[in-house]
Amino acid sequence: MKNPFEKMPTVLTADELIDKAFRRAEKAASAFTPKGNRVSKARQREELRVRTVSNVVRDNLRKILDRTPGVSTLPKFYQDLVDTLVDRDQFHRSLAHVNWAIKTIRNLEQRYVEKIRYSRDPDEIAKLRRQFYGRVADIIKEIGDDLEYLNQARNVLKDLPVVDLELPTVVIAGHPNVGKSTLLRALTNAKPEVASYPFTTKGINVGQFEEHYLKYQVIDTPGLLDRPLSERNEIERQAILALKHLGRVIVYIFDPSEYCGFPIEEQMHLFEEIYEEFKDFPFIVVLNKVDIADEEKIKQVEEFVKSKGLEPLRISALNGEGLDELKRRVIELVQPMVEEQARKIMEKELRKFREEEF
Repeated sequence: MKNPFEKMPTVLTADELIDKAFRRAEKAASAFTPKGNRVSKARQREELRVRTVSNVVRDNLRKILDRTPGVSTLPKFYQDLVDTLVDRDQFHRSLAHVNWAIKTIRNLEQRYVEKIRYSRDPDEIAKLRRQFYGRVADIIKEIGDDLEYLNQARNVLKDLPVVDLELPTVVIAGHPNVGKSTLLRALTNAKPEVASYPFTTKGINVGQFEEHYLKYQVIDTPGLLDRPLSERNEIERQAILALKHLGRVIVYIFDPSEYCGFPIEEQMHLFEEIYEEFKDFPFIVVLNKVDIADEEKIKQVEEFVKSKGLEPLRISALNGEGLDELKRRVIELVQPMVEEQARKIMEKELRKFREEEF
């Protein structure tokens, strides 16, 4: 799946759009050679200016509507992210105002072209064209705030994360520097895509791996699931809620070596908050950096995890220790979901084939 807003165009300001339309109109009129008497030439030239201004403005505004997907038609994951990043009601109102401007300018064009065609005075014809210009400029300025808002929204929405919504996803959580990105690279055996998004402090990392012809997706969300939820602002909280539509399994990482810079007690506190927030998800808890961690610290974390009814796994993402077992556990949990998704895709393709056959 692609970012649904990646084709949303840059939105010109009111002044930029007015200037663009009027310059195009003058350029078209300068390159045009009208025929007939003085009145006929004036009609042709001014009608060309009117239609050019109308076309340029409406084409630019129409692109905004045509290339902006309806939020309510998006998957729930993206709907929640849009609600997180922009005011959905304002977004819809601004699009509605753009649509109003398109229709109003089209109606003005038809009325003024008709007036120009019936006028027999070149001065009156020029005056009508100037009136049209003024009316169009007023309409564009009236939606000026909407245009600015839509461009601001576009600059945010074009950076939404690109993930495969059809793949059940494994979400990696834990404090900064516990080895999340290292584990992601080790599990996916590929350099994950890394990009900055408005609701994270650093970026979101996406990777995939294949096992027996089935694909699995793993994501790490720096800036979201790496500090207590109680410290979150509203935007971050909503972005975390959006993850619930995407994730299917949580891999939570502890660093018993404490080289990450966070004491065991802090790591336990964060785990309890994430565990409570995602309590409907299966959890796989791993203890990373066990090759350099103190055995006493390792056992302290293991006892804590077991008290939650979970079986922790010791790993070293850097040297590969325990990764085969981790991948086995991930596949054991996710494979039924992946197989179900593959079955649905196969059935869909078979239906298309049967329809084409008949």
